[in-house]
Formats: sequence, C-alpha cells, structure tokens
Amino acid sequence: MFTPFAAGLLIGLGVLAGCASSASQGWTMPGATEEQVNRDSADCLFNAQSMAPGGVSPGGSRGPGMVVNQDRYRQCMASRGYTAGPTK
Repeated sequence: MFTPFAAGLLIGLGVLAGCASSASQGWTMPGATEEQVNRDSADCLFNAQSMAPGGVSPGGSRGPGMVVNQDRYRQCMASRGYTAGPTK
C-alpha cells in the first residue's frame, strides 16, 4: 500500500518523465552519465515538490495533491552544473 507521499512522488516522477519524453530539450552536463542525470533530476524533482491544499471540485471534495515548482526544479539542476539544451 502506498503512503500519500510515495504516491505523490510516483505521480510527480511520472509527470516529469512525460514532460521529458515529449520535450525537445533536456538537461546536459559534460561528462555526466545518463544514470547521474536521472538521479540528479529525481533529487531536484523531490526538492521542488510541495503539497497543495485540497479543495472542493464540482464532483465533490478532493484531497491535497503534490505540485512541482518548475523554477525551483530548474534552479536545482542549474546549481548542479546542468544546462538546458537539446537531447541526443
């Protein structure tokens, strides 16, 4: 059984993976392996997440959800030496 945090993390990673696979740009750093880029991206994604308060939707109430601060994510990747650019 997933905890709300683990479920939010999985959803966030899925969103990031979906964005990365459909975008023409990615993160590059000379000498970085694909594994290192993926690990750093996951770390930055984790650090850029926060809980959004729940609200009431037309279909009823909904609980809190995870949101990713894209600026914080980009700043994190840049601080680790990555630049946004075309992927291979």
